Amino acid sequence: MKRATLIRTLWHWHRRLGLVACVILLLLSITGILLNHSSQLGWDRSPISTQWILRSYGFQAPSEYHGIKLDRSYWVISDNQLFLDESPIASCNTPLHSLVAMSDLVAAACREQVMLFTMEGDLLESISVLPEPNLQSMAKLAGSDVLLLQYPGQHYSLDPNSLEVNPVAEVAVEFTSLVPVPQPITEALQQQFRVHDLTWERFFLDVHAGRWFGGWGWVLMDLGALFLLLLAISGVVMYTLRRTR
Repeated sequence: MKRATLIRTLWHWHRRLGLVACVILLLLSITGILLNHSSQLGWDRSPISTQWILRSYGFQAPSEYHGIKLDRSYWVISDNQLFLDESPIASCNTPLHSLVAMSDLVAAACREQVMLFTMEGDLLESISVLPEPNLQSMAKLAGSDVLLLQYPGQHYSLDPNSLEVNPVAEVAVEFTSLVPVPQPITEALQQQFRVHDLTWERFFLDVHAGRWFGGWGWVLMDLGALFLLLLAISGVVMYTLRRTR
């Protein structure tokens, strides 16, 4: 093949490979910069609430939320979070499972924590030192504002005023039933749905590595690396051929 023909052929493919590689290079460059500054910008600890990204990972907001109605407000539990109407007011490391309404307080519980709130949603006390691990459920003693902590094989009373905890035998209890919340609140909470382990840093890293694009993501990134390699080789060859004319 003549030198001029070879240069034209190389230039023809060099331009086309460059257009394809440019898209992948831009993607790698942008996500690389974002990852490099994720800790300063807080993306390593910011859960994603963008619903189409969550759906791409297979996460879907609940179709229905449950809580209790006190006065004109709804107290809603959704996985690890507690909401007062549409506003998040607290979270737990494990999923919340109980809400109890008392005379002038509201108590929420997960497996390792009990939280006490005013009726306005202000946190008064967070009790993480419990008599046993793995709290199963919480109710209150019938006719009183004393909480009942239920564990497998053992129950404890918790006085919300003195915070005293004492083992108790079988007693009459009052459970607070959770009810579906109105549709406007449900829709507002769906827009706030997030998975705490799925941060923006994780998303940028998955896009950067090609994992977010599914099973063919690694092929896409390998092709991008191959195209960049071919661009470098064809560029050097064309430069050398032109210099040796």
